[in-house]
Amino acid sequence: MKQTNDFSSKMDFLRKKVALVTGGASGIGLSVIRKFLENGVKGVAIVDVSENNTVEILSSLQEDYKDRIIFIKADVTKGNELRDAFEKAIEKFKNLDIVFNNAGIVNEVDWEKMLAVNLAAVMRGTFLAIREYLPKYKSSEEGVVLNTASILGINTIPNGVSYCTAKHGVVGLGKALRENESCKRHGIRVLTICPGVVNTGLLSAIVSENVEKLVEDLSVLCKLASSPDYIADCVLKIIDKGEHGSIWVAEDEEAPYEVVFPNRRELRKIE
Repeated sequence: MKQTNDFSSKMDFLRKKVALVTGGASGIGLSVIRKFLENGVKGVAIVDVSENNTVEILSSLQEDYKDRIIFIKADVTKGNELRDAFEKAIEKFKNLDIVFNNAGIVNEVDWEKMLAVNLAAVMRGTFLAIREYLPKYKSSEEGVVLNTASILGINTIPNGVSYCTAKHGVVGLGKALRENESCKRHGIRVLTICPGVVNTGLLSAIVSENVEKLVEDLSVLCKLASSPDYIADCVLKIIDKGEHGSIWVAEDEEAPYEVVFPNRRELRKIE
């Protein structure tokens, strides 16, 4: 396994900033929160629907970071709860500079629920950030929205149709906002990260009519299942270097790379 600290970045941008992270009580979200705190953020709002292990997580973080963290229980699929999470973060820290829309599930049976979590909630969190909260509450000239998609937002697998659809939507959201006038006017960068297979609880919580086939599909996508800490290092790199509207892949414990999409006419099939 390659070491990741050769491309992790100690970013001045994070210092004294406030971040809101959905799906922050475990996996990628929790690893990113720890990296944010290590790199000097003023505060982090941990937003998650689950309270499992939250007491232990908060106790561990508070030993080192005291009142720089707040946990907000919220279902991101419910607009009033997500908005309330933004409001509570502002009430606690007075500012908001980074929104990481990261909550996600894998449920090919209840695909409507999965679309609600993995796509609709990401859109809602992005729109709240760029239209209302970051323009008003960011503490410097720049704000950042980072959305978690997947390599399955670029590629597809036969047994993950709904998951692929949702993640393609997240990638499309990031691309579509490249020319957004509000983002340009208010200095907000919208970035998208597409992780490969990551060794988190999400893998063991897959719901599908044929879990074995879905897992088999995933196993051939990447050389290895990356760690959440590796993805967190990639997040630092992407926030540090990523231009507004850029899409980044993070896989196989290697340095993240930006994806360039060709014009549709370049994709025309030659008869």
